[in-house]
Amino acid sequence: MVQTLHNNTPVKAEFVVPQTNLPSQARVVVVGGGIAGCGVAYQLALAGWNDVVLLEQSSLASGTTWHSAGQVGQLRASSAQTMVNKASTEIFASLLEDTGHDPGWLQCGGLQLASSDERLYQLQRNAAMAEVFGVEATMISGEKCAQYYPMLNTEDLKGGIYLPGDGRVLPGECTIALAKGAMKRGVKIIENTRCEALIVEEGQLKRITGVKTNRGEIKADWVIMAGNMWMRQMGLQAEIDIPVYPCEHHYVITRPVEGITRECPCARDPNAGLYFRALDDGGLKLGAFKKRSKPWQIGDAVPDKFAFDLLEPDWPDFEEPFSDHMHRLKGISRDDIVKFINGPEAFTPDNNFIMGQPFMTEGLFVLGGWNSAGIACSGGAAKYAVEWIENGGMTLDLCSVDIRRFMPFQNGRKYLQERVSEVLGLHYQMAWPGRQMETSRGIRSSALYEKHKAHNACFGETAGWERPFFYAPSGEKAEFEYSFLEQNWQKWTAGEVKACRKDVALLDQSTFAKYRFSGKDALGILQNLCGADIDTKINKTIYTGLFNEKGTFESDLTVVRESEDSFYLITATGQQMKDYDWITRHTPESADATLMDVTEDRAVLSVMGPNSRKLLEKISEVDFSNEAFPFGTSQLIEIAGIKLRAIRLSYVGELGWELHLPSGNAPALWDVLFEKGARPIGNNAISAMRIEKSYRAYGHELSPDETPLEAGLGFAVCWEKDFLGKEALLAQKETGLKKRMINFVLEDASVKLWGSEPILCNGEVCGYTSSACFSPTLGKSIAMGYVKFEQKFTATFLRENNFAIVNLGKTHDAIASLSAPYDPKREKVNG
Repeated sequence: MVQTLHNNTPVKAEFVVPQTNLPSQARVVVVGGGIAGCGVAYQLALAGWNDVVLLEQSSLASGTTWHSAGQVGQLRASSAQTMVNKASTEIFASLLEDTGHDPGWLQCGGLQLASSDERLYQLQRNAAMAEVFGVEATMISGEKCAQYYPMLNTEDLKGGIYLPGDGRVLPGECTIALAKGAMKRGVKIIENTRCEALIVEEGQLKRITGVKTNRGEIKADWVIMAGNMWMRQMGLQAEIDIPVYPCEHHYVITRPVEGITRECPCARDPNAGLYFRALDDGGLKLGAFKKRSKPWQIGDAVPDKFAFDLLEPDWPDFEEPFSDHMHRLKGISRDDIVKFINGPEAFTPDNNFIMGQPFMTEGLFVLGGWNSAGIACSGGAAKYAVEWIENGGMTLDLCSVDIRRFMPFQNGRKYLQERVSEVLGLHYQMAWPGRQMETSRGIRSSALYEKHKAHNACFGETAGWERPFFYAPSGEKAEFEYSFLEQNWQKWTAGEVKACRKDVALLDQSTFAKYRFSGKDALGILQNLCGADIDTKINKTIYTGLFNEKGTFESDLTVVRESEDSFYLITATGQQMKDYDWITRHTPESADATLMDVTEDRAVLSVMGPNSRKLLEKISEVDFSNEAFPFGTSQLIEIAGIKLRAIRLSYVGELGWELHLPSGNAPALWDVLFEKGARPIGNNAISAMRIEKSYRAYGHELSPDETPLEAGLGFAVCWEKDFLGKEALLAQKETGLKKRMINFVLEDASVKLWGSEPILCNGEVCGYTSSACFSPTLGKSIAMGYVKFEQKFTATFLRENNFAIVNLGKTHDAIASLSAPYDPKREKVNG
């Protein structure tokens, strides 16, 4: 068995005893002996799990772990992911005492540099959110950055951020420490044993019952795949999508450099795509994340025997980053380099790692796709993975890393090779509000794509769908110009919002995920899964949450009762796989109930605005009055010879109807509606109006961390029936709320909010904005966000306290309210 030091020289370690006999049965089989696999085995052992077996095809810490840079930063893009990384630092810091093996943990701090105004804005936002997440962070001047690296060129620096809690480990040593901690609690670690396939039992869900190895089979209650680069090919054999793909990652090691000590912080110069950190001998690791990188050209299979191997040095590709290093670190030259590391690492399509149970499987849990952040994330991710398995669901909002966020096409080799070339560089690209991926585009589009192009639409992408985000005027470029201050599309979106608020607008919402759920048992299953009462009249429309046993959200959706035994379900674009999976998992195999995904078959054209009724009455003989067609109902109607289902709903806070029809008929209906005066509006306008009306959105205000009571959606819960999560919600009603979703309006009209800004109550951090925008209707920035409080929430809480929102280092007074900033009495929707 081998492990590695910081200079990537393998050394022998003898504590794992070779196993001559392979066990035939285990409670858990962990596949992969890198830092993630050993971390999971360690956490299982700490949680008291017995009969755990870890299999490694080569030696512990091989594959990706051994050549990782070893940096452990705490601050991530979300509260949950920051908690994951904070847990990693706590675990690594405790390993020496617990296991007797030094993981090389050193709390040396972290330093991020800003060499442009916009980058400084981003660091200011990061520093503000760090306080929310409980991470110590301090903004410092460019000159002060030099105190951490004496050769630092500060001439072009605008400033920086210092995070004293960050640190580093020796990846090989850390892996060994985790393995020793697992073994002393009874985990069996078996090296040189390759998992060749999963053992599968087919059914409504694909049941994984063990693994086939080159030395025989092991049956198991759970298989945890932590093989990183190798996970995809194992999944393909079982027809399970695990979208990870390896990409080349380069760094170099220098000889000892004057002025460098092991206590120098892990530093990042993101504008140049650089990172550098000190080694124990006074040398440096100098690495880069270029805007575009090279996928490892290995087809669909990573070689089994690629253990402590590297790819060939690629100086031509590293020349530009190294030149930037020489600019930032005065005195560094090519002569200082003693080793070039070109090691492949696994990346996902969206730069977030993967964990959870794959779509429509049971008995299988995956953990990997670390996107060059495996050392920092894996320790905490392993902890929360074990909690997930033990509790039957995530214990905090980890939806951003849930594997069910991906569509099947995102596991295609061509798609992945193109996408990961961009993803590697995202580490240090600007985290612009609304930033869109540039690669692997044009995969999915509605039947109206050409109509949008003809109106000069700028497209964004969600779950592979090309959606019109805004329409640029004729002669203007339909593209994003990103900024933290003001973006180019905002003035055009303001016109779109005005058209909807004052006249009538045309929305393509075809990308909604849509299902038909039918059968004699369908109603009973929905009654159990949904908080609202689904047993209503035919053609009634119900808004409802899907809750777990904790009473928190798994999703929210709209249900239309088509007949006694048939229901039409409409949910968010990004929820297509997860909601199908959730409903199926809670449908007994013996039930008379069939769930059919009709997302691609059905288009949705929405007609919204105060003049929507007048427009529809011009082209249909249907009575659209309040008496004949009240809010929350649907009808099968005909417009211009096209049969469709009209649903009176609104996600923008105006009078309007969603028109659901066969996708092939959508272009013809678009033409009719456009010719009658409906103006096309894009997703950015829809989003702004959603926030103006305080409509909650999954992934923003709703998640497995929030209940309907906290979200202010108690009105959508039927307490007279039983449903999943009811017991937990009744308990919360009894004890009272400790956080609540609140609406905010800034008093300073010059400030632009984007979301993820700290909320202050009487000068103290009490939460952060979950959604925010500059409201075209109000002419001010508005936001939603959860406010936490120590005492039980009361109606007078908002009146008795002062609120503010922090943006770009400044505090701005805000008016807080439970009511929507726009049309709080619903007069527009009910018009």
